[in-house]
Amino acid sequence: MNQLKDIKPIVAIADNSLIYFLIALIIIAIALAFLYWKLGKKRHDSNKKIALKKLQALDFSNSKAVAYDFKKYAQLLCNETNQAKFKQINSDLESYKYKKQVGDLNPALIQTIQDFIRV
Repeated sequence: MNQLKDIKPIVAIADNSLIYFLIALIIIAIALAFLYWKLGKKRHDSNKKIALKKLQALDFSNSKAVAYDFKKYAQLLCNETNQAKFKQINSDLESYKYKKQVGDLNPALIQTIQDFIRV
């Protein structure tokens, strides 16, 4: 028994790895949120630009395509100021949808659509 040495007591070791890990996670989360915000904003702006180009390239000889495409692309460009005008034009275009054969667009309606696109 004389040769046995006594067991030493438990010693506290400073370990800050959990704190470093949490700080790294917070920094990564902030960076990802910032990138998502920036890229999402650019994508939203590019969608509006694409919609505007599609509206400017509408072929008014095909009234059914104009009715569907106008609603599809003009919705992206709507805000509080032109929402009422959009709803009015869309209701006027309802008669050109959901039918097999449709007539040509009314010239006044074409002018209204072009004014909406211009604004």
